[in-house]
Amino acid sequence: MKILRILNNNVVEARNSQDESVIIIGRGIGHEKRRGDEVEVSDADEIFLMTNKSLFPSVQNLLTSVSTDLIETSNKIVNYGKRRLPHELNQNIIITLTDHLDYAIARARDGFSTPNPLNWDIKRFYPREYEIGLYALQIVKKYQFTTLSKDEAGFIAMHFVDASLEGNQPHNVTQLTQMIKTVLTVVDALIHNIDTESVAYSRFVRHIQYMAMRLLDFQGSTEHADDEIMSLVFKKNPDAYAIAKRVGDQLTQDYQVSLNDAELMYMTLHISRLLNTNGE
Repeated sequence: MKILRILNNNVVEARNSQDESVIIIGRGIGHEKRRGDEVEVSDADEIFLMTNKSLFPSVQNLLTSVSTDLIETSNKIVNYGKRRLPHELNQNIIITLTDHLDYAIARARDGFSTPNPLNWDIKRFYPREYEIGLYALQIVKKYQFTTLSKDEAGFIAMHFVDASLEGNQPHNVTQLTQMIKTVLTVVDALIHNIDTESVAYSRFVRHIQYMAMRLLDFQGSTEHADDEIMSLVFKKNPDAYAIAKRVGDQLTQDYQVSLNDAELMYMTLHISRLLNTNGE
């Protein structure tokens, strides 16, 4: 890769073999280098493809204003997350997480912390990402000598949730979490003593996560279901269907979104499994 600009000793802009602009982070990677010099991939800690050129000024400002130690701290957290999660992460998480940590650490050192009203819900809906958030608190304490509050574990987890979602556009993870909470609040009220440790419940929560993401992206289910099959599902599972419709009504009231028949069918099937698990 050929250097286009040296941002500082640890960050350079370069052009890769596909003639694409990239940001390269690595300790000392810009030291004693000049425009036009070659950089080896093996020398880089992170390489970011700058597909959105309008973001470059903000990325450049962030990476040149924070310490290399903080970038390395973020990188340790991201690498841990990559090992813990079963799916790919959007590479921009190193940017968004570094920006967040820079702000959170500065506030903590000034004696302030930001309360996270969704912390419990994030822990409940995204246990793996929340565990990464708790790990991040340990890493920040060890390498930045700063203790962050437990609320920050939830905020950090949300960065990993967003980086795990499909598509290149950022999602409103707060609204996503609130929508999931709305669905589960309705279901919990109508099905008593749900076994939240059951496989059925875990699958239901995962289904709700992806459903909420589609709804917030103004997309319904892309799968087609036969009208006769849907009619049969609704007829055989009247209690589950009634709960699914209650959920749909609540989502329409709170978020102005609607569930199509296919979404109602899939939700009915999941709720039926919950009812069967509970012996109702």
